[in-house]
Amino acid sequence: MAGASIPLDRAYLAAIWLETLFYGMNFVLFWSCIFVLTVRRRTPKVNKTLVTLAVAMFCFSTVHVSLGFDRLIEGFIVLRDQPGGPAAFFSDVSIPANVAKVCLHTVNSVIGDSVVVWRCWLVWGRDWKICVVPIALIIASAVCGFGQTVYFARAKAVHSAFAHILQIWNGSLFGLSLATNITVTSLIALRVWYMLRFSGGTRNFRYWRILLIIIESGMIYSVALICEITLYFLDSNAFYIVYDPIAQLTAITPTMILVLAGLHLTSNDVHSRLTRSHHAKGPVPPGLGTMDPARTIPLDTMQFASSDSDFNRTKSMMDSFIPDNSYKV
Repeated sequence: MAGASIPLDRAYLAAIWLETLFYGMNFVLFWSCIFVLTVRRRTPKVNKTLVTLAVAMFCFSTVHVSLGFDRLIEGFIVLRDQPGGPAAFFSDVSIPANVAKVCLHTVNSVIGDSVVVWRCWLVWGRDWKICVVPIALIIASAVCGFGQTVYFARAKAVHSAFAHILQIWNGSLFGLSLATNITVTSLIALRVWYMLRFSGGTRNFRYWRILLIIIESGMIYSVALICEITLYFLDSNAFYIVYDPIAQLTAITPTMILVLAGLHLTSNDVHSRLTRSHHAKGPVPPGLGTMDPARTIPLDTMQFASSDSDFNRTKSMMDSFIPDNSYKV
């Protein structure tokens, strides 16, 4: 099989190493998100819902990587002399630490996917009809994920994640998660591209538009899922090298969206500012006035801000102190 090319113990070691790198990114993004949602907020009160979601995802990610290190120590040090060595230990899917990791992976995936769907709902003007299919896919993913967790806990005689019965559970979970992310990614990317397509102009802004599409749509997570599914159905142990880091990506992707939104750099904010600019200069191009500026208010009220930045407000205040240009020294 393809999995024979990479020993399981080496694959697991590489997986934990990569996951710690992603956890470092997650750590920085989490505290940036907390700063944006609490210190740099635009509303009198802190939005407890968003803060709770961010904290929950970070805590689950922290526990996940901690369990990974626990398994690493147990497999390579504590039980290294057992029959089969570390590879036999890591192949046992029913070990409590592994079951807990699978459960946490599912929980974070559901929360992360929900945040991305929420973002899709906002981008499409809070139209629930757009989100019906993604929500149904998230529910189905949750059912498969928790069902998989229960089966892992009971699979005492199964010593491979590539066993046929596990491929049914894993295939369903991975497929539904990928379908959710491809659907939402396509919807958000299409809408963001549509909202910003007229702005053209500078090369820098075109690059920024591409970056917005990648971040807001969760495209990075979708690409990682495709790699994960491909390696899994090739029965390759390299699957583990992707699987564990994805547990961090499930938190990184939605946290990036929250940080971007809190800094008022989302497509909604750019679109709103450009629309006002076009109103000031002349008629707005067809289709660009469909978003009601009054409906894009601060992130802390579960929506996205469209107000001018602190810099612009400060600049306006300072302009009021500048003498009339007719005055000559």
